[in-house]
Parts: sequence; structure tokens; C-alpha cells
Amino acid sequence: MKKIFTLQGDRFVPISSGRNYVFRQYDSIHSFIKRNFKDDVASVLCKPIQSGESITFYTELTGDFRPIEELSPNQKQEVLIQYNAYLHTIHAKCAQYKLAADADYAGWADTLKAVFDHDSNMLFSDGTQLAIVWGWKFRLKDNYFLPFESFSSALPVDEVPSEESALPAEEEIAQPEEEVMTAASTEEMVEEVQEPLAEEIEEPAVNEEPVTEPIAENPTEPIITSTNPPRPAPIVVQKHWFFGLLDAIERFAKRFWWLILILLAILLFFLFKGCETKPFLASELPQDEQDKLYSEIMPERPRHRTQPIDTTKFIDDEESHSRIISDVVNIALKKKTQNFKHFAIELKHEFADEDYKVVYYDEETSRLQFNFPEEERAEIKETIRTKMAKYDLLIWDEAVFGSGRAFNDPDFTSTDKSWYLKAINADKAWDITTGDTSVVIAVIDDGFDLDHVELRNNVVKRYNVVNDDSRIFSGPDRFHGTHVAGIALAKGDNGKGLSGIAPGCRLMPIQAAGEDGFFTMTDIIDGILYAIKNGADVINMSLGKQFSEEIESLTPGQMEEIARNNGLDEADFWKELFQVAEDNNVTIVLAGGNQNILVGLDPMQRSNQVIKVAATNKMDKKAAFSNFFLRSEKDCFISAPGEHIYSTVPGNRYQFLDGTSMASPVVAGAIGLMKSVNPRLTNAQIRKILRVTSKPLNDRRIAPLLQLDKAIRKARSL
Repeated sequence: MKKIFTLQGDRFVPISSGRNYVFRQYDSIHSFIKRNFKDDVASVLCKPIQSGESITFYTELTGDFRPIEELSPNQKQEVLIQYNAYLHTIHAKCAQYKLAADADYAGWADTLKAVFDHDSNMLFSDGTQLAIVWGWKFRLKDNYFLPFESFSSALPVDEVPSEESALPAEEEIAQPEEEVMTAASTEEMVEEVQEPLAEEIEEPAVNEEPVTEPIAENPTEPIITSTNPPRPAPIVVQKHWFFGLLDAIERFAKRFWWLILILLAILLFFLFKGCETKPFLASELPQDEQDKLYSEIMPERPRHRTQPIDTTKFIDDEESHSRIISDVVNIALKKKTQNFKHFAIELKHEFADEDYKVVYYDEETSRLQFNFPEEERAEIKETIRTKMAKYDLLIWDEAVFGSGRAFNDPDFTSTDKSWYLKAINADKAWDITTGDTSVVIAVIDDGFDLDHVELRNNVVKRYNVVNDDSRIFSGPDRFHGTHVAGIALAKGDNGKGLSGIAPGCRLMPIQAAGEDGFFTMTDIIDGILYAIKNGADVINMSLGKQFSEEIESLTPGQMEEIARNNGLDEADFWKELFQVAEDNNVTIVLAGGNQNILVGLDPMQRSNQVIKVAATNKMDKKAAFSNFFLRSEKDCFISAPGEHIYSTVPGNRYQFLDGTSMASPVVAGAIGLMKSVNPRLTNAQIRKILRVTSKPLNDRRIAPLLQLDKAIRKARSL
């Protein structure tokens, strides 16, 4: 497919057909045209692909396409002839569809006329071939319209009306029978009228002298009394009362037409008001019926996943390039003043079919997950917004999260296991504090070996999100969480391995992955809420969205464009959730990611209320795999060592791993030490301290490097 044109959706008005915008129905429209028209008609229609507010149109044709205004006058005229001929053919077919018994064809007639319309088309051509950008109100009819005679020669012969068939033959035009009268019938009519009139002539008065006719000299000659023949009496036709009434009404209508229009408008208003279907409102139901409906449509308990993750539903979203679940969307009320129970009941009323169901809900965040038929994914968000227009909604896909790509290093005999501790001056920081047991660092990850010698005596309030219990486990293929926890909190001064950054603080392990090893955004949200409610001071999340490899080939500018236009509702929800942490003075630390792409493509990373961490190597340079920043001057960005990091893995073992997943717990541990020396620190103060005490680096794609000793001294001084 070849790119033709990109438009900004906020500059034009989209055209609708039925309950959806026509540009979102491209696949079904294209398929219908191919079945019912010649192939060349379907090929002129460009394919629209939306990315945020931008819509890019592609064509399957080959050639150097440009706006027809850039063509020569002759070429432009030929293209316009071709275009108007297409429209004539399609509109003629639509007229036939309107008369069809099948209601579906009548609907298709409306859709096709909306698609192929002078005012909602923009024309491109390579001089011979035509490509149409469509679906938006461009108002170019004056530029594109040609009268019929200008393009009729381009129509197939069977589509051009012949002059002979345009009007009925002359002999077929007959006079109405009642108006055809012979001379004889006229005389008969006169006689019939005269007879009754003669009876009404008054007799002469008695005293009047009789009139004497002159006597002709020749009695055989006819008597001629006048040179003119006698006139018949006038015909008097009495009008029926009904036709008189009609004449009076006509005179009234001509004089008082404006009054009639007002009365008609009032009549129509009350007519439509009486026919108007009253919307379903849950608030008007009795409370016991509300409770009954709510319990029927919602899962048994809140914040509990009703079904395991189905990996066959994983797809790569074309717009965000991230991995999502194809048949589920998240819906949250943006305005928390709106009633969540009423919303849920009305949502299910609008989608009453059993194929639609609520599979998860959380009243605290006014959020639910809605399961729908997979084939409706392209239009489901817009359909929900349309049907639930009275509510201010955030709607976004359920993303698949990963714990970050961690790279095994086989060099277990290396002598530089502690290099990253020296890079941040950890030894000097430990002269001030190694952490306080009152400070709790929560780690949300795939699983933990809590029997590891470095972790087992330092755990509080463990939690398994998926099972909603305290059963925490790990395995040979699930070592990530154990490694991360060890970097932040491994026991110090025990003669084994290395010390964590904050060995004196406590670990709150939160397992977000189930038996299948996968976890989604919902699991992360539940983990964050658990940590906040159960007294965590710091939350480390060495995890994030999984992106397709093709995004790595994009330029930073293209990545920033995707971040600016995609996942906006999801980003708004994360900001609201992180504000809950901010209100409770809980500091959240996020790994930047390991695909060498822009931090912020993941909507979770767009909030300035959380600290994002990039990874450096032994030379204080950006690690090759680390994601990068474009605005590293913000307080919420920082760098930490993340390459060749030695830490705990299941089975009382240790291992080298690479990743921003390793850099993030270095920063989380540092914040634990800062809160140990000054429990009154706010998140804003912590972010500022990290920025002003960190070591500037030459690579502006990543933020300054953490300097632990300086950060703790600064925190203690406030």
C-alpha cells in the first residue's frame, strides 16, 4: 500500500452513516463494492488508517499520486470526467438499491452516497489513475462537479439514457375523454339547457297589446325576423359547496401562510415528543431492583479476574505498536461524581446480548472491563461512547505487560560484581544509613523466591494479585522479581552475595503474574492499589508494555508523534491513579524499558508524578538496550546502572542480568534510604533532590546518573 495523504481529524468534520463514521467502515465498504461493482471502482477508494487525531490514506494503486490541482488542465479534466462518471454509476445503482425489498440494500445506498460525494471527497491522480480520499467534509463540490453532458461519453452505453426513451411517443398523449365533444353533442347540450329555461319565461300581461308578426308577401318564403341567428340562453352552472370551501381555504393559505407554518411546527413538535422513546435511566428504578440488576451483571466480587488470560487473544495494535488483548476494553468514569452503579446497569442495558459482559470491576477507581465480540474491536470504543454519551468516559485497550527483557550473562566468575555500587557511591551513603525497618519498598513483579537467604527475613504483607491471596512463588523461568528485589533489599553483612541498596528497609512482594506467567495492566493497577493501602513508602515497577519490533525502526520524531496521539484515555487514567499515590506520599519508580525506543510510548510513563529510570553501563554511557528520553530536564527522569548487574535469583543463587529493570530498583532503594533519614520528604522534594544531586552525563538522551551519598545528605538536611 502506498501513502497518499494525511489529514488532521480536528480540521475536518467526519461523515457518518448509521451509528458510525464511514471512514471506520472501510473494510466492509470495500468488500461490498468489489462484489457489486467493477474492480476499478473499488480500487479508487483509499484505505484510511487512524493514528490518534491523524488519519493517513493509502492506495493499492502504483503511480506518483498528487492532488489533481497540480495536474495539467487537460489531465485534470480527464480525471474529473472519470470521477463524475464513477459517481453517476454509483448513485444510479443506489437509486435501484433504495427500491429493493431487502432493507440492507437501502442502508448500503445511504452509505455509498455518503462515501462517493463531491463535498466529502478529495481527488488525487498520477495523470491517468484516480484515487479518492473520502469520509470527511472537504466542501470541494464547486471544484469537482461536472454537468452530465460533460462526462456522459465516459459512461457505458447501457447507462446513457436515449433521447427516444426520454419522453412518451406523441400518439400516446391522449386528450381526456370528458373534454372531447362533437358538434352534435354540443347542440344536444344546448337543447337540454334551453328546455327548462323556456318554462321560466313569464307570460305577457293581459292589458298589453299582442305582438303581431309581419306577413310576408309570398307565403312560401321563410319568415326572416333578423339577420343574426338567435342566441341560446346563458348556461348557469351552480358550484358545489365543497369546491367553494376549497377556494376559501386556498385564499386563506395564500394570505396567512406564515401562520400555517407556525401551527404545523407546533403540531410536529408535540407529535415527535409523543413518539419519542424515553431513555432508560437506572436512577429511576427502585433501589432493590438496581441492586438486583447490578449483582446479576457484575462478577461475584470486585478486583477479581473472572477468567484466565487467553494468549490466543494477544494481538499487536497497529496504532500504538503495543501488545493488547483483542476482545476486552477498559472503561472508567472520568468524573468520579457520576454514579458507577448506574453506569454499569445502563451499559449492560445498551449491550444486552450475552456476547457482551462485564468481566472485572473496581468501584474505587470507577473502572470495569468489558468483554465484546472480537470482530467488533475496530468500532467498539466509538459505539460505547455514542450509546453512553451522558457519561464522561475513559476507554482504552487492555495491554499485555512484561517484566522487561533481561539478558543473561554467563560470566559468573567475574570480579566486578560490585561495580554499579561504586558508580553511585553506595559505600559512602551507607556511612550515613543502610535503611530503617519502618520504610517499606513494594516490588510489583512476576514472582519471588522468598526462601532466598538474602530475602526471607525481610518480608511484610506479601500479596498475589491474581489469586487474591498471600501465596507467592517463583520458578526456573520466573527469576525476574527475585533479581529485582535483591538489588533493592538484599540482606547486608551476611557473608553472602552482595548487599542491596537499602538492606535495612522492608520488602513488600506483590506478585502480578498467575500460573501462566502473563500479567496485564489490570494486574498492575490492583498491585499499586494494594501497596498504597497497605503502607508502602516506595513502589518499584520493573515492567511495562510490550511493543512490536517494527517500532524500533521509527525515528524519535515518529515515536513522539505516536506518544502524542495514542493511548490518551489510558494515560489520563494512569495520571489519576498516580495522583492517589501522590496524595498518600507513596513514591513510584518505573523502569524506562529495553528496546532503545522513546520513554513515553507506554502511556503509563507519561505522568510527571512518577520517576522513570534509564540504564547506564560501566563507562557511564547509555546502555545500548535502554530506552531514551527527549526531555531529560524534567525532575521525573534519572539514570542508574543497569548493565551486568549481579543479584539474587531463585534457589539461593546469584546471576548477572542487564536491563532498565535492574536500574529501577537501584533508584527505589535510594529513595528508601532518603525516606529513612527524613520521613517527612514529599514526592516533589524527592524528585528535585535526585535531579540536583545526580551526575550530568554527556549523552543528552538519558538523564543524570544517581549519586546516592549526595542524595541522602541533601534529604537529611531538609
